[in-house]
Amino acid sequence: MPGKTTNSRRDRAVGVLAGLLLVGSATAATIAIDVGHSLSAPGATSSYGETEFSYNRALALEIARTLRGAGHLVLLIGADGDATSLKDRPAMAAAGGAEFFLSVHHDSAQPQFLRTWHYQGAERYEGDHSGYSFYVFPQHPRLTESARCAGAMSQALVAQGFARTLHHAEGVAGEYRPLRDATLGLYDADFAVLRGATMPAVLFEAGVIVNKRDALTLARPVTRQRIAAAVREGLAACMPR
Repeated sequence: MPGKTTNSRRDRAVGVLAGLLLVGSATAATIAIDVGHSLSAPGATSSYGETEFSYNRALALEIARTLRGAGHLVLLIGADGDATSLKDRPAMAAAGGAEFFLSVHHDSAQPQFLRTWHYQGAERYEGDHSGYSFYVFPQHPRLTESARCAGAMSQALVAQGFARTLHHAEGVAGEYRPLRDATLGLYDADFAVLRGATMPAVLFEAGVIVNKRDALTLARPVTRQRIAAAVREGLAACMPR
């Protein structure tokens, strides 16, 4: 979990985010893109030794670029890797006037499903789980809108050739996550970054980076572009015009 920032750092960050509102169309939606994890708490490690944060940042930057290209105003949160608390992230989105909050992550699997292998002289881990997933907070006051947008993005990802994963619903320790919609790969989750959001909010796991094939595919710019296009199309379909 990312650590806390000082008040001055948080105030500066909010100021930077607010400044981004000057970019784009006056009638565009304002969308917050949260880069999951941080440099000090980098999340999962890929089968090739890369941090989840590095994957999250690269994909979030591409999503932000794509949404701005579509005329949206984008607040990019956590891209510098500073240890921003989970509570601060949705607060920054609210301070910037965000109408939607998307937290970008990459996935792993429980240790019992992983095998060791060696890459560049180091022991790494690999597994067979593959695919994306979405999460909403079931007690969120904007749950209906959050779930609708998650579903729209999932459908757009399927149209781009991606598949969802259901491994977090398995009856094993560390999983048992409630599936809201299996066809969409949509789960309920009590994640702090979603719980603290006042606007519709979704957490997105773009793929499983302890799968060797997924880790390589998700690192490719063309894959990030396809995912970003699906996010753009999904949000265009679900957000009020």
